[in-house]
Parts: sequence; C-alpha cells; structure tokens
Amino acid sequence: MQEQFNEKLSQFIDDELDCEQALLLLRSVQSDELLKDKLRRYQIVSQVLKSNEYSPVSSDFADKLHQQIRQEPIYFLPSKKPSVNWQKAALAIAASVVLAVVWVSSKVDKQMNSPFGSVEIVAHGKIPADAMNARFNEYLQAHDNALYVNSMQQTAQPYARVVGYHQE
Repeated sequence: MQEQFNEKLSQFIDDELDCEQALLLLRSVQSDELLKDKLRRYQIVSQVLKSNEYSPVSSDFADKLHQQIRQEPIYFLPSKKPSVNWQKAALAIAASVVLAVVWVSSKVDKQMNSPFGSVEIVAHGKIPADAMNARFNEYLQAHDNALYVNSMQQTAQPYARVVGYHQE
C-alpha cells in the first residue's frame, strides 16, 4: 500500500495523474503531516534532478505566506469607467472636417481652373473635330435618339420654340 502511495506522489510531481486522482491524493496529503513531508522531499528531489540546483525553503514558508496574505486589508473600490475625453473627440472631428473641406476645395479648384478642358483639347487640335462628331453620333445612337442622329447631317431641330407677338 505504501509503495502505491509513493508511486502516486511521484506521478503527481511529474504531472502524470488525472484530475480526480490528483484531488484524492491532495486531500489525503492535506490531512497527514507525514505525507506532506514526503511530498516536500519528492519535490526537492525533482527540482534537483531537473535543474541541478536546490533552494532550501522552510517547511512553514507556505503557511507564513498564507497568513500574511490573510492579514492584508481588502479594498472594495468601485471600478472607474473610462471617461471619454470630449476635447480629444471634438478635435478629431474638427480635423476630419477640415481634411474633407481641403480635399473638396482642391477638386473644385481644379475644375474651376479649366471648366472647358475638353473644349480646349478639341480647339488645340489634339482630338480632330470629325472624331468628336463620330463619338457624339455613337452616343446618340446608343441612346436610341433617331431624330437627332439623322438630323446631324441635315439641320438640327430646336429644343424650344420662341413665339413672338405684336403689341398694338
């Protein structure tokens, strides 16, 4: 029986026992001082075998530590919710708005500097006028507007008619 118990202690130190067996072993060790001493010796032997070093610790070290922890005061302080720094949030929003305004104004400036950019390209002769007429005819054909496609070769129909009258 003692041999089995020694083997169980060795398996416990080597972490080879399952949870239920380890709990049963710890309960039996907790109630018997001789078993506690044997477990300490086994742990010392295991430490020396693994690291070739030994740090002696008094047998009542854990008990003293436990007593000191129990004597420490317990503070029940409410947890503080992290507050939102509204100044930083407002600054971030303002910076985003400024960035958007700068971006939009640069787009508008580019369009205002050359509002007739495509007309200038045609006027400078970079794209021939015949090619522009062909592209325009293709656009109108694609949108099925037969009246204006056919009238490009003839005369164009006005979009609105002006009516005049005489006053007497």
